[in-house]
Amino acid sequence: MMNTATSFKQRTYLDPIHGPIQLNLKDEAENLIAQLIDTEEFQRLRRIRQMGTASYTFHGAEHTRFGHSLGAFFVARKMIAHLINYYPQIENYKSEIMVSALLHDVGHGPFSHTSEKITNFTHEDITKKIIQGETNINRILKNQNKDLPSSISQILEYKTNPKFICQLISSYIDCDRLDYLHRDSYYVGVPYGLTGSERIISSLDIDSDCLVLRESVGLDPVIHYLQARYSMYQQIYQHKKNLACDFMLRKIFQRIKETKPNNIFQPVNNWLSLDKNDLKNFDIDLYLQVDDYSVISNFHILASDQKTDKILKDLSRSYIYRKLFKSLEFRPDINSEQVKEIEEKIKQIAIHKGFEAKYYVGIEQSSSKPYEPYQIKNGKTSKAIFIKQKNGKVKELSEISDLVKALSEKNVVKTCLVFSPVIEEDIYSIKGFHELFI
Repeated sequence: MMNTATSFKQRTYLDPIHGPIQLNLKDEAENLIAQLIDTEEFQRLRRIRQMGTASYTFHGAEHTRFGHSLGAFFVARKMIAHLINYYPQIENYKSEIMVSALLHDVGHGPFSHTSEKITNFTHEDITKKIIQGETNINRILKNQNKDLPSSISQILEYKTNPKFICQLISSYIDCDRLDYLHRDSYYVGVPYGLTGSERIISSLDIDSDCLVLRESVGLDPVIHYLQARYSMYQQIYQHKKNLACDFMLRKIFQRIKETKPNNIFQPVNNWLSLDKNDLKNFDIDLYLQVDDYSVISNFHILASDQKTDKILKDLSRSYIYRKLFKSLEFRPDINSEQVKEIEEKIKQIAIHKGFEAKYYVGIEQSSSKPYEPYQIKNGKTSKAIFIKQKNGKVKELSEISDLVKALSEKNVVKTCLVFSPVIEEDIYSIKGFHELFI
């Protein structure tokens, strides 16, 4: 039985990536999706930017977790529609898969992944709390099936069998990645993330409860996809200006924690003080008030209040008005001792200029693996890509492709020196300084 009586038969979201995303409200599973979209918890994702601070580097990157979550649901539904031809039993898991795709990011904090550098918990921790706590999402799921909140949590925690259910939500070829790479590429204005997802989806198959790609259709597209993902991380996600923005944001929150100003919104204060080991006291209502909007509004207050600590006031103004710190990327051959040595030299310059060095000079690092063939345990794997060959044998992708094997051996680490532009002229005068950077 459907829980929402309505005279409308269809709802449509016009998506710039996928075109019209249509929900048939007479279909039980899609009616459930519509109800979940309308909850306060999900609508909050309209106020969380998908790419964190990246809009300061790429002005088009204003898109949100709301649009991405809808896109992930749409891709998951397409995956189901294809796989049902090979595995009719997938119909039994349709609701769980679609709901998991829709809700996988519902716990994200302000600035998405950037905030996870600030707090000691992840968005997955909060997503579980929202799904299982006293929320509208939990109520709607329980009205559908009292065990549904637990089932969704199990899928998101990768604890569900058959394993392909989890892989559709979280793996190297999941609905999440197939949406965000294309979506981020579109909004940033680069071609790197155009992954050919249609061909990947059309090659999906299931073998021994594991998601695989048929070699004849999926091998070339998935290799191109991994190259595209590698390029997005190299050129976009790990851009040195993004790292400078992340550094500034971390320092603002660090200063807030140290000085404890009186004009910080209570929900923001509560969010900053959350501890992963004590999430049993997590206040969902307060957390839902914390988003990009509320945090930026608080920065405006800090920047204009005469009583604000001098450093906090300066950092807040610099962030709001995009007076970004400089960011220089170290050459890959520069070792950690050399990095530490130059950081200390720059800090001494900052101190000589009258700055509290730890807030105006530092190292920001980002790392990623283009592809990692995870270790197989008990004959099964979690997230590696498997190819079903024409002879019926299944092999892990890096065993077939030399290019993917080379990608799997890369650990893309970018290390940047970040500093206030006020000391730029002084540090450029250091002998041999320019030789350290790309």
